[in-house]
Order: sequence, then structure tokens, then C-alpha cells
Amino acid sequence: MQKFGKDETPQQLPVSKGRSTLLRAMLLELEVGESLFLPRAEWKTKNGPYYVIAYLKKTTALRFDYGFKTDGTGWLFKRIE
Repeated sequence: MQKFGKDETPQQLPVSKGRSTLLRAMLLELEVGESLFLPRAEWKTKNGPYYVIAYLKKTTALRFDYGFKTDGTGWLFKRIE
């Protein structure tokens, strides 16, 4: 556990329950052309993270190019719009 002072408080809001996962929060912060790598060890659910991308596509104007890395280490996401 970590305590922050008034000046040290992080600018980001904590991730809430439901569809607001850490991956979703990080994808929303990406600028056009930036990429995000998600190691396989950090994704603990049975399904891949593609459902997060599909939900963002339906609910926002953000578009991503994404896929599983060929070496099997995880997923790579790149914001294109």
C-alpha cells in the first residue's frame, strides 16, 4: 500500500469495476501512432484482450491495429485513429 501527499497524487483516476480494465485505461491514453505491448503473463483471463478492442470500437471513435506477436510473448496494440 502506498500513501500520496497532496502534491504527489497521481493525475490518473483509479480503474473502476466492470469494463474499465487497466488495459482499457491505457489504450484510451494512447496517442495516434503510439503502441502498447501487453505480455501474455499479465493477461489472466481465458479469452484474449480482443474483446476490449471490440468494445472500444463500438463505443468510441478510437481505432487500433492489433495482434498476437509471432514469438508468442503477448499482444501488440497500435492506435491508428
